[in-house]
Order: sequence, then C-alpha cells, then structure tokens
Amino acid sequence: MAIDIFSIQPSVISRDLSGKSFFIYGDKKSGKTSNAVKFPKPILVAFEKGYNMLSGVMAQPINKWKEALDVKKQLLKDAKVVENGEKEETVFKTVIVDTADLAYDMCEAYILAKEGVEYLDETESKRGYKAVEREFDTYFQEIVKAGYTLVVISHSDTVQIKENGEKYDRTQPTVAKRGLKVLARLVDVIAYSTSETDENGNVNMVLYLRGSKELEAGSRNKYMSAKIPFTYKALLEDMQQAIDRLEKEDGAVVTDKPIEVYKDQSEVADFKETVSAIGKIAKALNDQGMMDKYQAITNKHLGKGKLVRDCDASQIDLLMLILDDLNDLVKEEGLLIE
Repeated sequence: MAIDIFSIQPSVISRDLSGKSFFIYGDKKSGKTSNAVKFPKPILVAFEKGYNMLSGVMAQPINKWKEALDVKKQLLKDAKVVENGEKEETVFKTVIVDTADLAYDMCEAYILAKEGVEYLDETESKRGYKAVEREFDTYFQEIVKAGYTLVVISHSDTVQIKENGEKYDRTQPTVAKRGLKVLARLVDVIAYSTSETDENGNVNMVLYLRGSKELEAGSRNKYMSAKIPFTYKALLEDMQQAIDRLEKEDGAVVTDKPIEVYKDQSEVADFKETVSAIGKIAKALNDQGMMDKYQAITNKHLGKGKLVRDCDASQIDLLMLILDDLNDLVKEEGLLIE
C-alpha cells in the first residue's frame, strides 16, 4: 500500500507562500489587482481586463472557460516537470484569478453547453447546479494542490440580511453564492479591501482580515490582525508574525522551506500489470479451491457478478483495492504466488 498511517509525521507550518490561498474582494480601485501582482512570480488569469494601467504584468486574457482550462493544464504540467529526479523551479509561483465573478459565469456557460440546455433548471434533476460547483471547485483545488500560491479576486457589495427577525447590512463578495461556497472552504484567508479617511483627511487603503455578521472575512490563523494597511508587504508581514505566534504561543513546528501539503502518496499503477497480478493470485486461489474468497473480494469492490476482465483503465482504483485485499488474503493463507 502507498498509504501507511503509522508512518505519518506531525504537520509543519511553512512561512513560505507556496500552496497558500487568498480570496481578496473589495471596493473598486482599492488595490486588489495591483497588490496581487506583487506576489512571487505571478501569472494573472484575466477573466476581467483590469490590468490596463499595470506595467510588466504577465497576464493571460480569458474569454471562455476552455481557455481557463488550457491555462490550468499548462500550469499543472509545469508543476510536474522533474530533472534528474528533482523537481524543477516552476515558471510561475502565484496564480491570480481576476475575477471570481466572471470565472464562475464562464464556468456555468461551459456546463450549460456541455448539457445542451439554456438554463441549469433544465438539466435532469437540476444536476447542472452541482456540476458547475464541482467544475469550479476542481479548477481551484488542482491549482493549490500543485503547489501554487492562489490569489482570487472579487468585487464587493452590501446586501440587507434578515435573520431571526433582525435586519442588518452585510458586506460580501459579488461572486455567485455557489462560487463563494467553493472559495470560502478552500482558501486560507478571506480579506476585504476598502479605503478609509484618517483624522488628517488622508485616504488610505486597508485590508480587513477578520469578519463579523456584517462582514465576510477571516483566516485559518487566529493570530492574523483584524485590519492592516493594504499592501503586499503588510499582508506578508502580518501572516509571518501570525505564524511566529503560533510557534511561540502554541508550540507549532515552523519552517522557512516550502512544504508539499498535498503531495500525492498514491501509487501510479499500470492497468495491465494490476490485472495480471490479480490473475496470478486468482489462479493460485483456484488451485487451492478458494475461489469463493476471491469472488467475495471482487463482489465487494465491483458489485455482485461483475468480473475483473470486464474492467477498463478508468477503474484502476477499484482494481488496486481488489489487489490489496487479495495480497492480504495471500499472506493470511500463506500462499506462494509465482
């Protein structure tokens, strides 16, 4: 087996931004894109053309979801490049999606075309809604799991909330509700950017990192500040001081090195080799008059009456589970497989 829970090591917190994710939404012209492009080695996946006044930005305009998928495919391919057994430095380190609002709309249009309908309500059992959410979620999950820093941008709106007989205004992102659900559970930081005027009449850009019922914001790190000046430097410094406090006050183990939190520990199995291995064990069990135990295992994973020889490469995970159980059976019975 590739996974061994008894060899798990305690998690370590990295000060490096690799694999961390930020959702920054806010007022117009509040510095969202101009600060996002200051993250390390960024590529701007530009669903919205909001970089016209920014110089030197590596931006890829996106006009439809297929183009977004093409960008993701190239990013994932670059993240897997190895040289002499060691992972090479990727061309980009930060992926900026601007804006989540348009990204979600294009994702929905992609699913509508795929389903051949005009509205999601027309899909069978309204499955189109779930399909959009799943497609949108997969897009961002794969970028983060590949080790990129993710920065997602959205605009803000104030809506009136009615709750338990009470009415109040709430500031939240303008991305569709299902899109916000996906991003809220994925990202490490949700931040709101706006401008404020101080006592001297100076207008300053600020970033809120803690939320309330009136404001959508928050962080996985309890020591991040409630509000900071909105600059890339201030955000990075606040995250680093929050990690330092985790180390000092909570005893967290911290490193400056990047950590592959989502490192794939699964086996890359060959379909033909797996089927062949199952076949050898099946023959040995048959010779010992133990085909009932073999069938019990295949029925468990494939369903009653279904055969290994009818499986294709898309079912490799099921076949691996069968092979694992068969190997356990071989050990229990003390059989010799040639």
